[in-house]
Formats: sequence, C-alpha cells, structure tokens
Amino acid sequence: MKENPLKKGVQYLKASSSEIQAQYSTAASRSLHLTGISGVGNIFLGLGKIISGVLSMSVFACVNGCYTLGMVLARYCALAGVIRGKDEKSQYRFYRWSGIILIGASLLYMSYSGWAYYHPKQVVYHEYIALAIATFTFTEIGLNIRGVIINRKNKTPLLHAVKTINLAASLISLVLTQSAILAFADDGNHDSAVNALLGLLMGACAALLGVYMLRRIGRMEQRTTSSSNNADKNRRTHK
Repeated sequence: MKENPLKKGVQYLKASSSEIQAQYSTAASRSLHLTGISGVGNIFLGLGKIISGVLSMSVFACVNGCYTLGMVLARYCALAGVIRGKDEKSQYRFYRWSGIILIGASLLYMSYSGWAYYHPKQVVYHEYIALAIATFTFTEIGLNIRGVIINRKNKTPLLHAVKTINLAASLISLVLTQSAILAFADDGNHDSAVNALLGLLMGACAALLGVYMLRRIGRMEQRTTSSSNNADKNRRTHK
C-alpha cells in the first residue's frame, strides 16, 4: 500500500527541520525556517502579480511575477544545500547554483526591460488592480528586507546566499511598485520608458549581486583548498 503523499511530505519537512536544528545555531535555524515559510508566501505573491498582470493585460506585471518565482527557486536551491549538503564542497555547489539562477533571471529581466524601452506600451491599471500590485510588491519588499536584517551578521555561506537573493528580489520589486504607483497617480499619463530604464538599472544591480556570489564562493573554495593542502603538509611533516 502506497504511503499518502501528504503524510510523506509532512514527515520529510519534520525530518528536514530536525536536521537544520541539529546542524545550526538557534538564530541560524530560525532564519532558515523563516526563509522556507516566507518562500511559500512569495510563491503566492508571485502568482498574485501574474494574475494581476493578466487581468490588467500587463506583460510587465507578469514578468515581475515570474521573476519573483525565480527568486523563490534560488532560495529553495540554497535551502536544499542546507538539507542535502553533507560537506562544504556540496554546500558550495548549491550556493553557486543559487548565484547562477539569480544571474540568469536578472539577465532575462534586463532583456525584457531593454525590449520594453524600445517598444513602450502604456498600461492603465484599474484602481483596485494598481492597489493590489502595490500591496503585493510592498509586502514582498518588507519580507525581503526583514530577511536581510535577520541574516546580516550570519557568515554561513547558504544563509548569505539567501540574504543576497532577498536583496536582489527587493530591487526588482521597486520597478513594479513604481509602475503601479505612477499609473494610479497620473491616470496612466506617464512615460512607460521610465519603468524600463529602472528595470535595466535594478536588473543590472541584481545580476551584479549574483556575480558577487560566484566570486565570493570561489574565494571560499580557494581558502578551503589552501587550508586542506596546508593540513596535509603538516601531517606529512610530523610523520
């Protein structure tokens, strides 16, 4: 008889939670649990943006929603490293994949923003749609900034990845927030190229954060390799 998938999922979550509590300090464990929970919230936020974009015929809102879901994937990639990474090498691999996802999503966002700059499309949001988009994006910014504050002093690589991804997601959220506020405040009488320019700028900043992640993990791997080599030399010396 096959086990209930829901029951199996709950057991997996409990086992993962216990493993995190065993491997990390109380503060770090709390941050990782909050990241997992907020990830579920961000999934609904991303879907909310997409639904709002569909209702308002706004590709811009849909793209921002897809970016939010991409950042959820990057965060869960880091969390997978916490759970599945049994040593530093495997955790570094998950950290690198998180950075690659961040860079890829940011470059795609920049590509769309560049296209939108040369093909501006005026979108007038209904009052309730504009308020919904602003609510979704401000909530996401609040969740992400909270994550940055919680993890600001933590030196654990994968927690650092989560912190950096949160910051990148907040930068991109500013673009959609500006779009919704301008459309609502000016009744759509604004230059849509302004949103595209901000999208290019914020996308570039987010991509640079991903590059920073890759450079950081590269330096950490070099230090780990150097320490391992020095330890081997010391053991041979004492023999």
